[in-house]
Amino acid sequence: MGFNILVVEDFRETRELIGEVLQNNIEYDVILSEDGEDALRKFKEHKFDLVISDIKMPKKSGLELLKDIQNLDPETPVVLITGFGDDYGAKALELGAEDCVFKPFNTNELMLRVERVLKYSKMRQLKDMLMMKNEELRKMAITDSLSLLFNRRHFIELLEREFSRAQRYNLNLSCVMLDVDYFKEINDNHGHLAGDYVIQKIGALIKEEIREIDIPARYGGDEFIILLPETEKGGTMTVANRLFKRCGSENYTREATKRRTSDGLKITISVGVAIYPKEGIIHPNDLMKAADDALLKAKEEGKNRIIVV
Repeated sequence: MGFNILVVEDFRETRELIGEVLQNNIEYDVILSEDGEDALRKFKEHKFDLVISDIKMPKKSGLELLKDIQNLDPETPVVLITGFGDDYGAKALELGAEDCVFKPFNTNELMLRVERVLKYSKMRQLKDMLMMKNEELRKMAITDSLSLLFNRRHFIELLEREFSRAQRYNLNLSCVMLDVDYFKEINDNHGHLAGDYVIQKIGALIKEEIREIDIPARYGGDEFIILLPETEKGGTMTVANRLFKRCGSENYTREATKRRTSDGLKITISVGVAIYPKEGIIHPNDLMKAADDALLKAKEEGKNRIIVV
């Protein structure tokens, strides 16, 4: 693994000395710059793993260059060099420099400091990448890949948490369940890709129509479930009616299949609603079952409707 290093020093002999010392390490690719303005141009044009800069320079000082680099890429470490004592060194570290080297410097010490800074910087980058990867894996573990809503397992975990909170503080908690009417016929008549597209689009519609604190999930197949914390009947019905109308008014025909139908693929949904507190609901599963019973009743009464229990 090679490292790109930018060396900024207005004094030519010192600039070339630092360059020669660093290039003794075959892993270092060194670019030299004679002032802060030229260095900033080079920094914008190339990706550097480290910038080594003198503090006192014409046109743009090392401290000014440090601020510019932090604005452009705060992850790039900067080592500042000064011959003006501890005050400048303290100021450099205070402004965010990774290290400060005092003139006259020992070349072996400079190499050791550069190695330390690069090693620490790479470790930090790897740690950040690992954290990002772990976050991606966590999201994958709790997300349904087709609808991009929460999956069933994670929803049940959140339901238990929200139900416990509602019981403790005597809050409302609403549950809305919905599924697509005649979904099997959609798959049979238009193909499974069309069915998948319906699931994807409904997932997106649900996200658009609910609040950030609401908890939507794909419960299974063509069935969706939404938890509405601290929501009374009026607010719950507003959301349910909005989803009912929106899902029923959309065109679900994929571009690749539009030629198969003149009017486009339309659907209807059935919706079941349950609201806590309610007699008989004493457990999270009771709330979910009540919404499921309401959904079943909506299907039995002819589909394409909302039932509240």
